[in-house]
Amino acid sequence: MASCTSLVWDKSKFENASSSSAKKQRCEDFSPPPPPPPPPPPSLSEKTDPRSIIKVYNYDSDDEINYEDVDEFGVHEMTDKEDKEYSRQIKESEGFDVMDFPKSFSCGKIMPIINLNYHANHLKSLSELALKEYNEKKKTKLEFVKLVKANLEPCEGFQYYITFDVKDADAVDGPILTFQALVWDGIDEIEVVLCMLEISN
Repeated sequence: MASCTSLVWDKSKFENASSSSAKKQRCEDFSPPPPPPPPPPPSLSEKTDPRSIIKVYNYDSDDEINYEDVDEFGVHEMTDKEDKEYSRQIKESEGFDVMDFPKSFSCGKIMPIINLNYHANHLKSLSELALKEYNEKKKTKLEFVKLVKANLEPCEGFQYYITFDVKDADAVDGPILTFQALVWDGIDEIEVVLCMLEISN
């Protein structure tokens, strides 16, 4: 698997590779990804799962933005304050629950996938692959129910932090369980890093 600069994999725990709160330097030849296409309008009968709602970082005048670093898209290099909050979220959720920092840039930043429906088929395939490996190891018969949310991290391809619901295929009225999977979708290969019950914070 590719080695990512922002996180270091250590069994079941992720740690921020840099404990310093110093401002991250802009990577050469790297620019923020283009904005996703607008989502289709929801039908009147469709209800949004509250777990799928993406929280957005609240920018204020205390963020000490260096406006000389603001690019043509209105994006600036992540400040110390923003980086501290971002690092806290990474540490507490291991990358699965991260706010959107729409005006901040940082190389290798884990970002929530805004338009989940647009990526739904690919994320479902990755989730089912992770769940298949989990079932084989644990001798279970869990099956995919639906996507909840997902984050991505550039890493010689992308690492996807996917949260999804599952159920026991043999249980008629069994409970819905929430799982998390980390899947590396590399340039020439796909690797399931982990698949587990959702982390309780």
